[in-house]
Amino acid sequence: MNYNEMKISTSCTLDCWDSCSILATVSDNKIISLKGDNRNHITGNVLCAKGMRYMDMINHPDRIREPLIKEKNGWKRASWKEALDLVASKLYELRETCPTTALLHCNHAGNVGLLKKVENRFFSAYGGVTAAIGSLCVGAGSEGQRYDFGKSLSHEISDVVNSKTIIIWGRNPMDTGLHLVPFLKEAKRRGSYIIVIDPLETNTVKLADMHISPLPGTDGALALTMANILIERGLIDKEFIDQYVVGFDEFRSYIKDFTLEKGAKISGVPMEDIEVLVDKYGKSKPSSIIIGFGIQRYTNGGYTVRTIDALGAITGNIGISGGGVNYNNSRMNDYVDHELLSGETLRKHHRVFSRPKMAEFIETAEDPKVEIIFTTRANPLTQFMDSNRMTRAFEKVGFKVTIDMFMTDTANLSDVVLPCRHFLEEDNIICPPSNHNYINYCNKVIEPNPWIPSELWIWNELAKRLKLENFPIENSEWWIEKALKPMTDLTGITIDDIKSGPIIVPGATPVAWHDKNFQTPSGKYELYSNLAKNQGFEPLPVYKSIDVEPNEEYPFYLLTPHTKDSLNSQHFVLVDEKQLPIVYMHSETGSKMGIRNGSVAEVFTDTGSLDCVVEYNDSIRRDILMIYQGWWIQRLGGVNRLISERYSDMGNNAAYYECICNIRYKA
Repeated sequence: MNYNEMKISTSCTLDCWDSCSILATVSDNKIISLKGDNRNHITGNVLCAKGMRYMDMINHPDRIREPLIKEKNGWKRASWKEALDLVASKLYELRETCPTTALLHCNHAGNVGLLKKVENRFFSAYGGVTAAIGSLCVGAGSEGQRYDFGKSLSHEISDVVNSKTIIIWGRNPMDTGLHLVPFLKEAKRRGSYIIVIDPLETNTVKLADMHISPLPGTDGALALTMANILIERGLIDKEFIDQYVVGFDEFRSYIKDFTLEKGAKISGVPMEDIEVLVDKYGKSKPSSIIIGFGIQRYTNGGYTVRTIDALGAITGNIGISGGGVNYNNSRMNDYVDHELLSGETLRKHHRVFSRPKMAEFIETAEDPKVEIIFTTRANPLTQFMDSNRMTRAFEKVGFKVTIDMFMTDTANLSDVVLPCRHFLEEDNIICPPSNHNYINYCNKVIEPNPWIPSELWIWNELAKRLKLENFPIENSEWWIEKALKPMTDLTGITIDDIKSGPIIVPGATPVAWHDKNFQTPSGKYELYSNLAKNQGFEPLPVYKSIDVEPNEEYPFYLLTPHTKDSLNSQHFVLVDEKQLPIVYMHSETGSKMGIRNGSVAEVFTDTGSLDCVVEYNDSIRRDILMIYQGWWIQRLGGVNRLISERYSDMGNNAAYYECICNIRYKA
């Protein structure tokens, strides 16, 4: 036994369903092991494949450990003083010569946690910049649930064991949310009937009693057809509707046209399968729906989530154990000082761009043009839409700075790259994710050797150089304590209480909306939302068809889901640089087109092309090609080169899946 070993509580900072609580075993500033922390009863002692690779990431030979400055002959290693002086001088010059909105700050959720939001305070104190709105991930669905419920709340996933029917709609927990799986297995052992609705036959189908494969983008029509039949057959909860629902009569009138025949024709789902869906969901209460992010990665995404929410409302499966329409989880809103972190009131200037349309914005922005791009917690060259256009847009901008651990595609195109710490090397706070209600303190596990600063240190040093009076030069604990002061004031819980291990957010319950205290303007669940209407959307959950459909030139839908081995592009640094991405297709499709299994083929759209290795997979629909997203461009990937900039109006969400393509044999 090593008496120098310590157990340190921390938490995963990946932006995924689970935010696992972690116990790190450390000796002499070296991590001996990482495992789940059983004090979080949802994530338990198991980490996913991504979590088990953290030590590979933190010690990776390609990790950047000192600042890099691009010169004519390539990259030059620089001291921190030289690099920060250069960045500060560029920011100072811009501030003196034009509105500060000539600086575009590109960030997202590559590394989450309250402390990361301090970057927004920095740019507000600087004068206000061009900042992102919209989402590449959850935005459409979250906005839809805001109109329905007031905000997104989910049941703790352990509650699913109380469900008699479980519909997993567009989500693949076997690969991308494994802590849900034991509870699904227990639910099934207790007699639950599990249905997976997904165009793809994912690994989660192995857990299911039934798999339904609708045409991509038609989930809303399927949901409204279900709703119409449920109402016609009296499989609704009239008492719940009368007491807690606004707009039922208008909704019932709208969906009368969604007959069984119409729903089957639009969605491609056989009528008999829709009958089973209705029967199981309507008669075996409590019924739970678990929604994934894929169903809202279309231009109709927000409306689609609203149509699925409606099923829970009309059947009274809201606010009861074993029920719920579970999507996202906003548990901490009242407990965080958002103004401290954002500094919104400090801005002298402010301009926004839509994340899904970032390349177009850079190319067309005027008064002022974009002169500097500062990228944090993001890899837009790989992960944002239309990578070819994004590359051209980046190349037009005079000065680019990226903070990252690795030389990503975005870092590669920058002028200065500033390395940063891994989450195991710094303090942070992780708020509850979709699957549970625990808040985690990320205690620093080790000190990086050789030394690498935190992002907070970088902001402090730049603030000193720029003399930003409204950016406090403080350490991480000061920021965390101030940010959580509302929670301390309301509940008495301090950061010292959280440091020792995960705790449940005060007031959170395993069942969302158990008190029926909806946060809509009416205080009820709103099938008819005046808020949506006033903001330019249909007040009802309607079905809108997507803008693309396979044709002779592009006969396939292209779907680009997450792989179990990486969150977006982060773990693709571990992929062999000479390995092509894989395109999955049905064997009959490949044979008809003369494309052999294992051959190299070119997948192409009207936006771009990508060489891939073909892998036959007969669980793939014949009208779909599938390529996992995240593969770096410099490592022969870059599937977003195929996908044009397109987004949902509701939530401004990237419509990655609204894409058609073709494929041809190459070698």
